[in-house]
Amino acid sequence: MKLFVITSSKDVPDETSLITKMFESGLTNLHLRKPKYSTNQMTDFLNEIPVHFHKYIVIHSHHQLALKFDLKGIHLTSTHLSKKWKYFFVRQRLKLKFSKISKSRSYSRLQQVYNKEEHVFDYILMGTMFNSITGEFYSGFYEIGVKAALKNTGKRFVARGGTSPKTVAKAAELGFYGLAFNSYIWDHTTPYDHFLKILDAYKENNLEV
Repeated sequence: MKLFVITSSKDVPDETSLITKMFESGLTNLHLRKPKYSTNQMTDFLNEIPVHFHKYIVIHSHHQLALKFDLKGIHLTSTHLSKKWKYFFVRQRLKLKFSKISKSRSYSRLQQVYNKEEHVFDYILMGTMFNSITGEFYSGFYEIGVKAALKNTGKRFVARGGTSPKTVAKAAELGFYGLAFNSYIWDHTTPYDHFLKILDAYKENNLEV
């Protein structure tokens, strides 16, 4: 089961250094989500990360930078994928320029898993999946429905939202393609230490990141 880290939407002290340490410790999937960043700010952020780790980064905005920096892929929001004329060229670029890199999107509701997609996605972020306090399913998700989705849709799902070391075993047992961590890492004063706790949980469950 793949390990994903989603950046905080806000700036974090020494963030690029922390991300680099995570890459050095084995992380191979980082979603770079900075919705308020300009293209120049995103460029500066990427320039602070060693080039040989760029292949592990999926970018949520300013998608043209994925080609400039030879990134792993792009993440598409519902706005990017909308049918509005305003986003026509986004969709065309997705089909042409971005045909050879990883593409992902998000679902927030279980019912969406059976949607027919215009594009082929390598995986889909699904959630908020877990209650961050109890580790149980969040409202709107239930075990039978999640198992059916994982088994019958032919799509790869990455559980996100409320994830922590205590949700690792359950997500692996259900058969998720991956598990994405955000708040558990970035809402603490020692983000890297919390990342190491996730790695420990993966090792305890004999999972590769």
